[in-house]
Amino acid sequence: MTLTQLSYIVAVDKHKNFGVAAQNCHVTQPTLSMQIQKLEEQIGLILFDRSEQPIKTTKIGEILVKQAKAILRESAKFDELVLEDKDETRGEIRIGVIPTLAPYLIPLFLKNFMNRNPNLKVIIEELQTAQILKKIDDAELDMGLLVTPIEHDGLISAPLFYEPFLAYVSESSALAKANKIEQKELNSNDLWLLTDGHCFREQSLLICRNRKKTTDQNKHLLFESGSLETLKKMVDQEHGFTLLPWLATLDVKNPKRLKEFVNPAPSREVSLIHNHFFRKEKIKQSLIDAIQVSLPKEIPHNLIKSVQLIDLPMGKH
Repeated sequence: MTLTQLSYIVAVDKHKNFGVAAQNCHVTQPTLSMQIQKLEEQIGLILFDRSEQPIKTTKIGEILVKQAKAILRESAKFDELVLEDKDETRGEIRIGVIPTLAPYLIPLFLKNFMNRNPNLKVIIEELQTAQILKKIDDAELDMGLLVTPIEHDGLISAPLFYEPFLAYVSESSALAKANKIEQKELNSNDLWLLTDGHCFREQSLLICRNRKKTTDQNKHLLFESGSLETLKKMVDQEHGFTLLPWLATLDVKNPKRLKEFVNPAPSREVSLIHNHFFRKEKIKQSLIDAIQVSLPKEIPHNLIKSVQLIDLPMGKH
């Protein structure tokens, strides 16, 4: 049994296709198939049902693939520990970032982080929280930038900052004339929302606690989007309001449309997460420093009295 064979079975389990797995492992399909067959003969077990299309991992195969992932993670630690001891930040780092952070936070810190680590290859993916968690579990990502607290076995979380929410209101909204607003003034029937699957959607609904039990019959248009930018345009063209994280308001052309909340302001905790196998501590600290130094002064690094942390509902991560 070799680490190469283990990486091949993990790839086939992921892609459910020997050809695609071979391409991703940068080998020919006959080479990959031969090595997996040799492993199956060695242990006396069938890992994949080749009669199924797509290929199906057997029950014992699922157990062994999970163990193979753990072994490969442990193996990767060796090189990481060597680099740590040499005080080197080189190699590759893979980071997942949620969509309500990615377009606003990444441009702030990325250049600084790359300058600090000129020998490091940085791969960033914009993904929803559930996708980031799965990819970290599967060792396809090293770290994630997302909203916490989160309940997920084996994760280590380092809070980075507490980002206030602001309301972006239409000119016809009852909120338009207010200097600052209170949560009790908000009504979710007037709220433009992200689609299901975004944690920001759930937090927005928690903030809008003054909710009617019946649908507003005057609101004939029901629209949800996967983009905060689209929600802003809907408020511009229609009515009502949407909630935005602070960083998403930096390019708003008309600041009068933005309404801060009275203190304590509802805010979200943004953290850097990784699993307990992670060993690239110097790279991690460099990333934390680059992010925190890039933030506007209005965004605190620590939980302070003027901040009301909006937790995520159970099962909505």
